[in-house]
Amino acid sequence: MDLFAPAPTTTTDRPVAAASARPRVVAGLGPVRPSTLQRVGGVGLLAAPLLFTGGFLTSPPQTSPGSAGYIESLAADPALSLWSANLLHYGWVAIAFGALASLGLLRGARGRVFLSIAAAILAFGAVQMSGLLLSDWFLVSAGNTLPIADAVAMDAAAKEWSVAIWQYTGMVGGILGIGLLSLGLARAKAVSWWIAPLGFLPWIVPAFGLGPIGVVLAVVCYAPILVAGARLVASR
Repeated sequence: MDLFAPAPTTTTDRPVAAASARPRVVAGLGPVRPSTLQRVGGVGLLAAPLLFTGGFLTSPPQTSPGSAGYIESLAADPALSLWSANLLHYGWVAIAFGALASLGLLRGARGRVFLSIAAAILAFGAVQMSGLLLSDWFLVSAGNTLPIADAVAMDAAAKEWSVAIWQYTGMVGGILGIGLLSLGLARAKAVSWWIAPLGFLPWIVPAFGLGPIGVVLAVVCYAPILVAGARLVASR
């Protein structure tokens, strides 16, 4: 018997070797099949950027700083101020529905947790923000019926600590939530990664004082939201 001869290969070794050599097959994500309600939410994702843009373009310019300047700008043109407030309000309503509907773009486990959390954050923030816009109606009335000092005092008295929580959670959840939803959509492969970071910019670009140009540029930053909405509406 040759002690240096290789040991014979047993039949039980062959399937193991064959299995290890077999390439892994990664299942495709498959088609998008949203429900009817999610398609309606897709319309909300398409409408929200347009409503926000209209709200910014019709917002009366503030000619002096502080609360007094803000109230004076609203009171100077009540019809335009309330038109702007309505557009912004319904923009937040639309994106709240759209955020929840974006889950219809999931095609498996990929991005499910991230997108679900981002959608919940944005929906909550959007509800908070839409409610906050009611203050514009009161400020328009106060600016036209009270001395400006009294209107400012009334506004300050109304902003007690619970309103501050309402305001800041709305701003963080709404404005930051759009960016998080965009990243969640990219994680789920519903939109491209290269446009996902734009979701953090639509409410930042107009703050640079570029006027109508900045507002129009902000529309481009809604690209992840618009793409997601179009996919929900167009999916069969």
